[in-house]
Amino acid sequence: VNGVVTRRSAVYPQLKMAYYDCIRCKYTLGPFRIEETSNSSGGSTGGGDASELHMPNSCAGCDSEGPFRLNATKSKYRNYQRVNLQETPGSVPPGRVPRSKEVIFTNDLIDAARPGEEVEITGVYSHSYDYHMTQRSGFPVFATFISSNHVRKKEDASSAANLTEADRAQILELARDPKIGDRIVRSIAPSIYGHKE
Repeated sequence: VNGVVTRRSAVYPQLKMAYYDCIRCKYTLGPFRIEETSNSSGGSTGGGDASELHMPNSCAGCDSEGPFRLNATKSKYRNYQRVNLQETPGSVPPGRVPRSKEVIFTNDLIDAARPGEEVEITGVYSHSYDYHMTQRSGFPVFATFISSNHVRKKEDASSAANLTEADRAQILELARDPKIGDRIVRSIAPSIYGHKE
């Protein structure tokens, strides 16, 4: 999908693997995998958050039915960001308003595109049940979004063609260096020592 980024949210931690503590016996249960569609686009599936939806039914340590509390320290999270993508103004026929779609960025795609940039998004078109819209309209409503796998900026496509002569000379000089592999390894996270493998 091609378009222009119009809005970008802050980065939030999204729960991926949940651990729960039994309040009665202090036994830790888990991990419980949190499904991506449970609360992906910000719409709640039933009024509760993802940690409550995946809470265990009984404790393996004392056979009680709770209460349980999310163990925030052991639980695993990932970065999560929402971006609004709008049709490129030049591609919209006269008289029609540009359409927009919500795109989800996770992990290493966070901050991959800024508002105003023209990008090409590769991802999975998904939907989630929107509880609040369903309550308002009286019939089931599903919110649609794109779960992004790859982001390519339009300016990046032409950056290889815009190399100056100085850039080309420096690349050729580095290519002749017999220790270029070691230089690349040392340049990646130079503050971490002893982890070349």
